[in-house]
Amino acid sequence: MWRSLLYGIVGRAGRYRKLEDRLRVLLGAVGCTLVMLPFSTHADPPSRPLPLRVVIVGSGPNPENNQVAIESNVRYVGRLLPPDSVRTTLFADGDAQRATVLYETEARTLSPGERVLGLLLEGHEGGYATKLHYRKPNLGGPPDGANRRTDLDRVFAQLSTEEAAAQPRRPLLLYFTGHGSPDQGDRENNAYDMWGHDEQLSVRALAHQIARLPEDVPVTVIMVQCFSGAFGNLLFEGGDPKAPLVNRDIAGFFATVKERMAAGCTPAVNEAEYRDFTSYFFAALTGQDRVGRHVTGADYNGDGRVGMDEAFCYALANDDSIDVPVCTSDVFLRRFVTDKDEDVFAVPYSRVRSWATPAQRAALEALSTFLNLSGEDRLRVAYQKEFNSDEAGQMSALRRQYARLEALREEGKRILLGRWPDLGHPGTPEYERACRSAVAMLTRQVAEGKWSSLLAADEALDKGMDALYAAQRVEARRLRFIRLGKSVVLAHRLRQSADTALRDRFERLLAAEGRMLLPPADTFRAAVSPRVLVARHP
Repeated sequence: MWRSLLYGIVGRAGRYRKLEDRLRVLLGAVGCTLVMLPFSTHADPPSRPLPLRVVIVGSGPNPENNQVAIESNVRYVGRLLPPDSVRTTLFADGDAQRATVLYETEARTLSPGERVLGLLLEGHEGGYATKLHYRKPNLGGPPDGANRRTDLDRVFAQLSTEEAAAQPRRPLLLYFTGHGSPDQGDRENNAYDMWGHDEQLSVRALAHQIARLPEDVPVTVIMVQCFSGAFGNLLFEGGDPKAPLVNRDIAGFFATVKERMAAGCTPAVNEAEYRDFTSYFFAALTGQDRVGRHVTGADYNGDGRVGMDEAFCYALANDDSIDVPVCTSDVFLRRFVTDKDEDVFAVPYSRVRSWATPAQRAALEALSTFLNLSGEDRLRVAYQKEFNSDEAGQMSALRRQYARLEALREEGKRILLGRWPDLGHPGTPEYERACRSAVAMLTRQVAEGKWSSLLAADEALDKGMDALYAAQRVEARRLRFIRLGKSVVLAHRLRQSADTALRDRFERLLAAEGRMLLPPADTFRAAVSPRVLVARHP
């Protein structure tokens, strides 16, 4: 599992972010997200959802970053939709015949000489037996357009026109999967990365598109890219957190807060091993995971259905990744309830638990158990521990391990290319012959112990990354716990306030978040394909 995160930390130059940039992002995530805490409260959604209009937007910004897991998300969510859904899928460049999806395969076990050659020529990634390939999209049907601003603008134009004439209004689901980028000048306006060079969809740009729809169209937004929590600002006019609330039924669920990366963008093809927000949220919502297995336990209030708020709490409790999910009601509370953290975390756990909904209570208990927390002060203990994290030290050690490996690698590569210059020209017959000769020599040298320092440095980097990823998964659950606890406290205090209008607006938001968005996956047969909304463009 860690190797997927490796692509984002020490991946190939030109394909993934540079090491220092990614490490800086990871370091910046420590302790900076305590002010934005998720919650959800079960309301009274309708017993049966109306037919949906669905817009699924997916892909990375280019083939090198369009990992197969993103394509899998598009296919998985599309498969869960009832047959009466009206669905539009925008993916990559919109061409179903072009090989734009990146995936990896396991090659045969590398010999010692092959491993050393891979390390010397390609770095840490070259020491693995995986190979990267590209193939055509497999979405369960052709895409209806490209993942570009022009195509999304056309979709919203048609939605706006059709919904203006429709009665009753059909609810709209917007699902985005792929990559996200932080706005370094304003984290409240982060962006979803669309297909093409520097083409992005910011919070405020998406707010503009949604504002084109009639105000009585219910909208649900689910976004699973890095830094996606900023899109909770869709609650406010123009996507501006300082602006008034929109006069619209809108609910949103996001894989992580605006300061952190999210899990899920891997070229690995085994979907059974995927650990990300999409996998847990939709499995809880529909009772079927991405490989068709039944999932139970998310109907926390026992009413026979799973609302989005319950699916959200299921993800908080069970997502075994670095995700720290948030929802729109989280953003609402942070805007309008300004209690200090020291006051919030001084509340005894038993009182917090009593104020929680059944779904929140289940998540709090599950997270407490995972973190080995007990006692009335467990929220305060978790909160204080967050400021004592040693992740910065682990990151510093990881940098040093990587630097040592690179120094040894560059020295060895210089010697190797001096003997076999053709190794600098991959894809040629001369390169293949040089590889065979080099592997034979390196195999002998490994047996003699010559490359022991290089191999030891590579193994140390592996262990360091495994340890860091394990620590980040624990940290993510600790953040979820303290954030959820704070959310419960702030929601209680809002309900005790004298601002009737604000309380009513909050309850409307909770009702939107508590809807049963999708029926259980086994209640319909997917033999009838949903009609598309926009014709596909070549």
